[in-house]
Amino acid sequence: MHIQNREQIQPLAGDDGSIIHELASPLNSPITRHSLAEIRHPPGTSSREHYHTKAEEVYYVLAGQGEIRVDGETQPLRPGDIVTIIPGQRHKVWQRGDGVLTLLVTCIPPYSVDEVVFVE
Repeated sequence: MHIQNREQIQPLAGDDGSIIHELASPLNSPITRHSLAEIRHPPGTSSREHYHTKAEEVYYVLAGQGEIRVDGETQPLRPGDIVTIIPGQRHKVWQRGDGVLTLLVTCIPPYSVDEVVFVE
């Protein structure tokens, strides 16, 4: 059994202004086939548009408001929304409104910079 508390995980600063807590991944736990992260977008921030060559992603909106664009289609985001993204789909997230947009994000296979292609 492997248990850790989110408060013990050192956050990472994304180059887009996001705050990332890698909750479970091959880097900090015994799992080898997926990763789970909390990504927080403070007011006025957005991710860089990108796609994954291998990973499937699921975004679950925990808190805040935002927008997501996947392959040119933009939709609003609110708590409780679930977005599934398959390899090759270009996507970008924006925080909108007051508060922090907080996402729970899982990747299979695990997130790896080597398989992410940034297009901006």
